[in-house]
Order: sequence, then C-alpha cells, then structure tokens
Amino acid sequence: MRRLIGAIARRVGVRRHAAPATPEPVVVGFGQALGERGLDFGGWLEGRRSRRIPPLFVDGSPERIARIRLRFPAEVLRLREVAEALLRHEFDLLGSGPFVPRDPDRSAHDDGYEPIDWRLDPRSRERFPHGFPCRAWNLAEMAPRGADVKAPWEIGRLQHWVVLAQTARLTDDHRFADEIVRQALDFREANPVGIGVQWVCTMDVALRTVSMALAIELLEGFEPVADSSREILYEALWDHGAFVRTHLENFYEVTSNHYLSNLVGLLFAGAVFDDLDPGAEWWRFARGEVAREIEKQVLSDGADFESSIPYHRLVTELFFSAARLADHRGDPFDPAFRGRLVSMLEFLAGTLRPDGVMPQIGDADDGRLHVFSGHGVRPPEDPRHLFAPAAGVLDDPRWLAYADALGPFEAAWWGIETAETAEFAPSEIERLWPEAGVAVRRVGGDYLIVTNGRVGTCGFGNHKHNDQLGFEIHLRGVALVVDPGSYVYTPDPAARNRFRGTAAHSTVRVDGEEQNELRPDWLFRLFQSGELPVLALESSEGATTIRGTHTGYGRLADPVVHERSFRFEISRRRLLVRDHLSGRGRHEFEWCLQLAPGVEAVRVTARRWRLAARGEEFFCDFDRDVEAQVDPSWHSPSYGRRTPCLALSWRERVVLAGAVVRCFTLAEAEAGPHCGG
Repeated sequence: MRRLIGAIARRVGVRRHAAPATPEPVVVGFGQALGERGLDFGGWLEGRRSRRIPPLFVDGSPERIARIRLRFPAEVLRLREVAEALLRHEFDLLGSGPFVPRDPDRSAHDDGYEPIDWRLDPRSRERFPHGFPCRAWNLAEMAPRGADVKAPWEIGRLQHWVVLAQTARLTDDHRFADEIVRQALDFREANPVGIGVQWVCTMDVALRTVSMALAIELLEGFEPVADSSREILYEALWDHGAFVRTHLENFYEVTSNHYLSNLVGLLFAGAVFDDLDPGAEWWRFARGEVAREIEKQVLSDGADFESSIPYHRLVTELFFSAARLADHRGDPFDPAFRGRLVSMLEFLAGTLRPDGVMPQIGDADDGRLHVFSGHGVRPPEDPRHLFAPAAGVLDDPRWLAYADALGPFEAAWWGIETAETAEFAPSEIERLWPEAGVAVRRVGGDYLIVTNGRVGTCGFGNHKHNDQLGFEIHLRGVALVVDPGSYVYTPDPAARNRFRGTAAHSTVRVDGEEQNELRPDWLFRLFQSGELPVLALESSEGATTIRGTHTGYGRLADPVVHERSFRFEISRRRLLVRDHLSGRGRHEFEWCLQLAPGVEAVRVTARRWRLAARGEEFFCDFDRDVEAQVDPSWHSPSYGRRTPCLALSWRERVVLAGAVVRCFTLAEAEAGPHCGG
C-alpha cells in the first residue's frame, strides 16, 4: 500500500509545468498596505463603513436582517440549532458521522474554549503532521495510513463560519460572533500562514477565504464585535488573499476547478480590500481570469469539461457567485459570459433526477463555494440551492420551478428577493448534450440518462469514470438502475478504482478490460482509448431513442466495437436496450446493472427477473436464456458515504466473426416479458 501511495503522490493525474513567466506579486502585509495609504486600521475601517455600497453582496444591514427574520422564522430556529452544535464543536463532514475534533496538544482556554484539531481525519482517527512548509508537502511520506486529507481540508474551509455569522445576526446573540473570533485565533495558532496541511492545497485556502469574507461582512453591522476583534479577522483575510495570489494552481497543463476556486477566492478578497493597491490588483487579475476560464472550462453545450455532473454543480456555483459579485459592484461580465451561465444552468436542471438530486455520473466530493441554507437537511447531492439565486442573477423567474422550499431563504443571503417556490416538479425534457456525451429523457417520475462522453479535462480524465454507454433509469419515481458514485479518493485506492471502473457501471465489459485505460496508481487520470465516443438522440411518437458507439476496446488483440441503443417508451414505461458487439476472435462479454439501494431482485425464469422497491414491481427481461446472478454491491450518494445495494450481472462467451446482438428490457409487468422487436 505504501508503494502504491508513493506512486500516487508522484502521479497526481496531470503533469506540472513551470509557473507562468509573469512576475510573482510581491507579498505585502495588511499593516504595510494600510501604511502606504497613510492609514491605520481604525481609519481604514471608518472609510470602509462610509461607502454607499458594501463590498460583498451579502447584506447584513439591520433592515435586511429584520426582513429575513420575519419571513423565515422556522429557518432562524433551525439555524440556531445548528449553530449551537457548532459552539460545542460538533461536526459531520464528508460522511464522517458526528465528531468533536479536540486538539490533544493544546489545553482548553480559561473561558472554556476547546482548541479544534485542524489536522484530524475523524474516520481513521489519524492526524496529519504539522510544522512543515506547505511547499514541502508529500502525500506518500506525510499522510498517515488510511487517512483522508480531504477531512481536515473540509473543516478548514470554515464554511460553518457563515452559519455562525447568520445566527449571530438573526438572534442578536454575541456568542456566535465570539466563536468566529476564537476560531480565527485558534486556526492561526495551529496553522500559521503557509505552514501545515491546511495550506498545501490553494483551492481549500481560497474557499476558506470566501467563508471568512462572507462571515466578516455579515458581522460588520453587529455592534457586539469589538474593532480589535475585527482587526484580527481582516488581517487573517488579507493573509489568505496574499497567499492565494502567490500560490495559484495554474502550473498544470490545464486549469480546472482548482484554479477557478483560486480566482473566486481572490475576487472576494479583492472586493473587500479594493481600496488598497494589492486588493485592487487581486480583483482586476481574478476578474479577467474568470472571464477567460469560463471559455476554457465550459463546453459549448454548457457542461463542465471535467465529465462529472457533481463537479459541474461546483463550477456552476463558482461562476454564478462571481457573476453576482461583479453585478453587485457595478462591474458585470459581458453577455457572452452570462449566456454561458444560462447553458450551465440548463445542463444542471436538465440532468436532475425526478427526486431533485444529481445522478452521480463522474466524481463527487460534495464541493461547495458557500453554504447559506439547508445545513444538516439538504443532502450533498442536491443542487437545488442554486436555482433561486440564479433566477435573480439572470433575472429569469423560470428557474424558481427547480428550486426547493429553501430557495427564497438561500437567495436572501445572495441579496436577492424571490417569490415563494412551489413543490419541486422538474419539467419534461428530451435533450442531448453532444459535447458532454449526455442524453436525458424525463417525464414526471420517469427518467433515463445515458452517458457516453469523452475523457474530460482536455483528456486527463481526472474526474471521469469508465461509464461509456452506462445509464440510469427511474420508473414511476422509483430509482431502478443508478450510477454507483465515487465514495472516496486517496485513503482507499482500491475502492477509488473500483467505483470508477467499468465493472461498477451499467454497461458491457469485454474480456475483463477497462473501456479507457485505468492505471491503479493514477487515481486522477484516465487514458482515452479509441476515438471520441458518439451519442445521438432521436424522437418519434411515443418513444425516445438514444444511440451511442465507443471504440475503447479497440486496443485489444482482437478489437471489439460496442454500439448500444436505448428505446424509451414512456407510455408503456418500457426501456429496450440493444447491444451490438462487433469484431473477431474469442471474447467474454459481461453485462451489469447496478441496482439502486432498496431494489430487490428475484429470478422468475431463465429470461425474467422481478425487481421490487417501495411497493412497486418491475421486470427485467432478456431475449434468450442467460445465467444471470445477483451480487452485493455499493452505491455512493456522496463523498465518504456508501450504501449496500445489488448488482444484476450476466456473462457470455462468444466467438465473433462479425457481430452479435443482445437485448434486454426494463419495464412494468404489463409491458410484456420479452425484448421482441
């Protein structure tokens, strides 16, 4: 295992390039920047308060807080419950379950404050080392066995600070604001700038920057916070902005959500400090780069280029928040940028399952930019928080139909007033996103999504899975076949590779091989095999047909081409899947259906299986007698969580001398037991 981890550390999935040739900005401290303007902190703060428009879009004015308190009394009560748990340092992150990270190396303060263990992985109970310069980080040598570095990074994003700040304002209770100041001092003591595990990933530093900026802004109108405490917070925020500016993740062969997060963090810090020269430069630089990155990272059909729907949610949130901030400051992005935002939202809305959550196609790590609502209630795989704010940013109320009941509360913290949202009822859709390689047919509770996409991130495949011609289907609102998800990354390489491998997806595996080359020691890399996959959609009366081809098995000694068609007959609630496998030589074909958690499978005949869930009954029928079997499997709805489920699979050994065609159906009982024509 250590040898494998070492290889992973050396092969992070993309090759590094030298940093850009532009000179690295000089690091200027907060005090020095104030001095260059002839100011002390008090003078700067007074000037800041005299500005007509606050730097960020979160509105902490007494008038806005009073309106939120009056309009959302239930949410105020629930936020307080969450914030009270945070005062006790009770967390539940990335599937950890409840935990209290007490630092064993530091004593409780006289006032009872217990220092937080900022380097704990609560699942393994292992702690990451401290005291090393961030540029000396080496996963192989420094990660404890089985520990997940994402756990300390997640708590270190400080996204719970917004909860504390919201609650302080809504309840006028200074304890929650005091907790933010205490944690700021605690974090600085345990994690000096640039030292330790909390500084090794600039993306996480940038997301922490946004959390700090939002919490500080919300507390700006809160009188119980002393100016001396505000100086601590603003200085910490400045240090984060300066760090991000000089540690950008733009030295790989291609930029991705990491670099975009860096830029958005700089936007927020730059907006706060735009009256100081470095802060103004942060804004100018980041704004220009964000405008360029949307052209690089978003395909022309609106999908994020990393071949992952959950990461599409994160990237959409990053671009939307940047747009909201630019609008607020009177420096909006151009119409082309906003047009790309619309296409991103259309992809997110179009791929939603009937239950309102994302299919877990590609990687998922629950990444968010900021969390204003749904704490402890909205599951990580639910992206509906974005639609109400997006309706305001785009001035288009149609997106409110995709929001959940918390949408207006979420939008209020974006500084946007919206109407109440109705019960979620996604619109009917029949659409192909050709560049993304995703097709969807959705009518009420009936839903089919098919994926046959390129290896994403310009061919690196850092978040792509071997899911070519895989699918997910729901009938009458019951999930029957689902994508398996991701589970975890580095703490369990075997599980990482299993969840992203071909065998875990509802497609055909040939000779036990992967569709795209998957090397076990490259946890964030796939290697494109064959030509770019093809996906097409046709509509006819009463049916949607989706066809695709991939040539990933062309690298075999005896190549095989896989063509698959899906005929989805909504009126009959019937899906017919046909596989056309062409080539030469002896092969073993393996079909798999990853059943959703809670779906039971019972053999009826050699050609029929009964699938039952939630009191409903469906059938899987084959066009010939098959030796099918049911095995235990796993579904991961979000990072760090996995739920037992079943996989229905069957194999066939064939001597190819051209092509074979096989088919099966998934349908209600009355749809008929055979695949037929």
